[in-house]
Formats: sequence, C-alpha cells, structure tokens
Amino acid sequence: MFSHYQQRKQINSICLGSILFLGLFFLLNFGVFAEEINNPPLPLSEAVKIALENGNEMKKAQYELQQSELNYKKTKADLLLAPSVLSELSNQTALLVAQRNYEITRSNQIQIVEEAYYNILKLQRSLILAQENINRSQKQLDNVKAKYSLGMVAQIDVISAEYELSKAQSDRLNVENNLQIAKMKFNQLLGKDLNNPVELASELVFNPSNIDLKESVDYALKNRLEIKKAEDEVILKTKEVQVNTNDYTPIINQQLSQIGLQIALVNLENIKNDIQVELKQNYEALKSAERAVPLQEKSLTRANEYLKIAEARYDAGVITSIELIDARNEAYQAENAYLQAVFDYNVAKSKFYNSLGMSLEERMKVFSDEGTKSTGEQQGTEEGSDQSEE
Repeated sequence: MFSHYQQRKQINSICLGSILFLGLFFLLNFGVFAEEINNPPLPLSEAVKIALENGNEMKKAQYELQQSELNYKKTKADLLLAPSVLSELSNQTALLVAQRNYEITRSNQIQIVEEAYYNILKLQRSLILAQENINRSQKQLDNVKAKYSLGMVAQIDVISAEYELSKAQSDRLNVENNLQIAKMKFNQLLGKDLNNPVELASELVFNPSNIDLKESVDYALKNRLEIKKAEDEVILKTKEVQVNTNDYTPIINQQLSQIGLQIALVNLENIKNDIQVELKQNYEALKSAERAVPLQEKSLTRANEYLKIAEARYDAGVITSIELIDARNEAYQAENAYLQAVFDYNVAKSKFYNSLGMSLEERMKVFSDEGTKSTGEQQGTEEGSDQSEE
C-alpha cells in the first residue's frame, strides 16, 4: 500500500513537472511570437523618427542645447546686477546659435539614417546575389567533375571550377560580415542594442527624380538653417552698430562695430554662395547617378544574354568551362554593378534633399514615395519576372 502511494506520488510529480515545462515552453515561445508581432518590419520614416528621439547623437545635441539654455538663463541673471545692452544681445545670439546648431544636427541625422537604411537594403540584396552565385558555381563544379570522370575535360577545368566555388563562398561571407556591421551601425544610430534584430520594410528601387534646380535653389536660400544662423549674426552686429553710434562711445569702438557688421554681411553672402554651389554639385551628382542606372541595367541585360549564349555553346562543346565561368562572373559583376548604381542614386537623392534644408515633416512625405517600396511589392515584381521567364 505504501509502495503504491509512493508510485502515485512519483507519477504526480512527473506530470506536474511536465506541465510546468510545457507551460514555460509555451510562455517563452509566446513571448518570442509576441515580440515578432510588436516589432514589424521597419519603414524608413519610422527609423528616422526613432533615431531623432532615441539616437545618441541627438541625445548629445539635446544636452548641448539644454546646456546653452542654462547658460543663457545664468548670464541673463548676472546681467541684472551689471546691465549691458550688448551683453544681452550677445547672450540672445548665443542661444539662437545653439538652437540653430541643434536643428542642423537633426537635419544631417536624417540623411545619415537614410543612407544607413539604404546600405542595409543593398547588402541584403547582395547577399541573395552571392548565394545565387554559389549555387551556380556548385552546379558548374558538379557538371565539370562529371565530364572529367568521363575524360571530356582537363583537370584545369576542375581546378578552375573549385576555385570559383571557393571564391563565391568567400564573397558571401564578406557580404554577411558587412551586413552584420551595417546593422550594428544602424542600431547605434537608432539608440538600440547593437545586436538588436533588424528587419526593414522596403526594397531598394530606382525612381527617377523630377527636380527643378532653380526652384530648389530658391527653396534652399529660404530654408537653409546655415543662412538663418548667419542672418542672426547680421542682426546682432547691426544692433551693436546702433548701440555704439552715439557721442559717448569712442570712435575706435564705433569703427570696430562697423567692421564687425561688414564681416557678418560678407559671411552671409559667402554662405549663400556656398549653398548654391553645393546644390549645383549635388544636383549634378544626382543626375549623373540617375543616368548611370539605366546604363548599368543595359550592361546587366547584355551580360545575361552573353551568359545564355555561353551556356548554349558550352553544352554544344564549342567553348571550355573556363570560358563559361568567365561569362558567369561577368553576369554576377553586372548584377552587383546595377545594384550599386541604384544605391548610389538613392544616396545622391538623399544628399540633395538634405542640402535643400527641408523640414522633418517634408522629408517624411518624400520617404513615403521615393527611394524604396514595400517588400510585398518587390516580391510581386520578382514573381512576375520569374513567371514571364518560364
């Protein structure tokens, strides 16, 4: 009876342990599942918002702005004991400069995050291309080995095919490593753990731009923060001249104020000219990148056609396997060149928009339509392409 009781107790303990284990297993998996639901693929616009809210660079800029605000309040309080119009103006200008610098940092950070986002998209696609290249190289090696066993090809063909497979595998590892580093840098920009999983909601695509340079220059001259910052300096120097223009201020101080105003005016003019030159350079870089994409696309089409011909000639025994390997390498390089051209174009467009001095809200509108499209759209395009080939 006692033995039977011990046996039932042991069975109950085992059942209880199993239930606890299954419950824990379910909770862990549910937690992972819930985390996946709570972390959907990240659109570019959302990535920018996160970086501006949580990124270390923006936190640093925010602290520096707070520091300037406190210095402004401290100086203003000190001026109650020793009033000075010029000191008050200088204090106000220092705060304005700090505020402008903060806004400039925000604007630049948008472009940095955008480029990092595009870089991950490029490397993800490069990884797919690298794996496809491995698959082709493996198939080629198997084919050459089979022919070598039948005495149809020389040993050099086998060695060349083995080399190409090893090289393809090495290329894939390099892309994997670069992708991991790119994701770590991206997480750093967003203020997240460096090893946080990164899943983006877009694919890199080519959307030709429709930009008017003259309108862009006019827009930049009205909205660039560097110009507003220089204009603040002109206002300060103008007020200094007004304050110093009296019978009680030494002539040399009046002359110094006048020279300071002239320097501020020249500096403002230089900044306007620099911005116009910068816009022209970025515009030409954008157009050059835009022209490069269809050229690389034609190069890719040509390389794929050469590859089809080379495969047919190889099957007919007209060319060697080494010549076929060369044709496949050219096609693979053309694929990567086209991908790089699309990436370069999107980065050039991002730099151009950044040089306009757009607000965050305006850039968000651009993000929704340009540079990327949803993964679903991209997959649909690829599936349609595959079906047409079949």
